[in-house]
Amino acid sequence: MGSLSSVIAPIAEMGVKTIGTAGKYFVSNSDRLREVDTINTKNAQLAQNAALQKQSNLLALQQKETDRLSKLRRSIATQRANFGSQGVGSVTGSADSVFQGLNETSNIERQNNQSKTSMDNAIIDQNLKNQTQLNLLQKQQLKQKAALGFVTDLIG
Repeated sequence: MGSLSSVIAPIAEMGVKTIGTAGKYFVSNSDRLREVDTINTKNAQLAQNAALQKQSNLLALQQKETDRLSKLRRSIATQRANFGSQGVGSVTGSADSVFQGLNETSNIERQNNQSKTSMDNAIIDQNLKNQTQLNLLQKQQLKQKAALGFVTDLIG
């Protein structure tokens, strides 16, 4: 009977130690779990901010387009008035070339505005992707620390 108690005592002690370690693990890891939740919240906020910035960029592009068209109409109207005051018809070759030049200049401005907005949106997407990856790395590190902490507490 003495030999059985000498075998059971260390096993029972190890079981009690394991249960105590598991309890300590869950208590100490509650902070890590809160940090993981914080990272998840941060990712959601980053995605929401990125969407808002892109929406703001779209609104700014629409405003620039409205301004560009208004400016083009004023330029054409002014030029027609100038041609009319000089006695030059607005359907002549020279007038037509001037109007075509105004339209081409305006189209270049439109393309530049669209390119800038596309680039800004690409930067927003890249920043969001980079930050999300960094946050994922932080989450993985927290999970590994938690697992390592459990093993360390169990052994030590």
